[in-house]
Amino acid sequence: MQASDYQQLQHDISLPRLSSYQHFFKPNKPADLYGYYCWNEAISAAFFRLIGIVEVTLRNKLHRALSTHCHNPQSKGIQFSNDWYNFLDLNTHSEKKILSVTHRRKNGNWHPKLPAVSHDDVISRMTYGFWPKVFDIQKDKQGNLLPWGTIIPTIIPHHRQKSAGYWKKIKHQDSLYARLEIVGSLRNRIAHFEPIWKQGGLFEETRIRQNKIPKLLAAAPSNDIESRDRLTLLHQRIQELLGWLSQTRLKSYQQSYTYHQLSWLLSKEGMDTYIRQHSQNQLNPSTFKRNFASILKQQKTVTILKNGHISGVFYPTK
Repeated sequence: MQASDYQQLQHDISLPRLSSYQHFFKPNKPADLYGYYCWNEAISAAFFRLIGIVEVTLRNKLHRALSTHCHNPQSKGIQFSNDWYNFLDLNTHSEKKILSVTHRRKNGNWHPKLPAVSHDDVISRMTYGFWPKVFDIQKDKQGNLLPWGTIIPTIIPHHRQKSAGYWKKIKHQDSLYARLEIVGSLRNRIAHFEPIWKQGGLFEETRIRQNKIPKLLAAAPSNDIESRDRLTLLHQRIQELLGWLSQTRLKSYQQSYTYHQLSWLLSKEGMDTYIRQHSQNQLNPSTFKRNFASILKQQKTVTILKNGHISGVFYPTK
């Protein structure tokens, strides 16, 4: 691209949005500034795919566990998929989210939709923010305490701790909640097109309570190395959460293109490729094939041109 193109891109993206990139990375050229912006877009997209896997797995695990808990053997209900949300003491906000799916509001009153929305459809329409709050439910609508000590191990069956005695303790529930909130916070940043490399202080995984303030473990990243290290830590923690939920889903993710792409993007080589994207090597297929060993050794990013058109881009991985 020409210099004028980068000037136009700055206006299209907006200087206020790019200012945080300028102050943090301190690029020397508009092309480099745009490269950092594109790098953030790439890691955001890759993280969002992983978060989507976690979200779907989490809600299905919770739905199955709570359906099983609320199942009445004397009824004709389905054990693994029922309307458990109608039997538990949800907070007002969560209850309204359920009602907005199962009912229509008319003249200030809620009226059930006909035909009724299936349990699975209700669950699929809840956003990520709904699910961590489910762990705050203490009782059912008859006032019986919810036995999280026995329910949580069925939601995260691959966690190293499996006993009811461990999970009935609030401090351990708080630790799980904090891990879920890490994912939710990152999801929100991506959804609002905020720079996800911009992270605050790293705190211990717990919740703020009257007698508990999370300890600060590390200051906010102050350079690109610290930023990539923090994002790598988040990548590891989200994978660990996915593994607690399902080892099969974790294995599938770690064998996927997205996993290898994100791991590479979080490396210095991956970031540098985006900063230098305006000067990528361009080769025709035969030259690329002939020089593949050298390209691989030097960890080069190469654009493959066929008849003057881009037919592919080779991105090295670690």
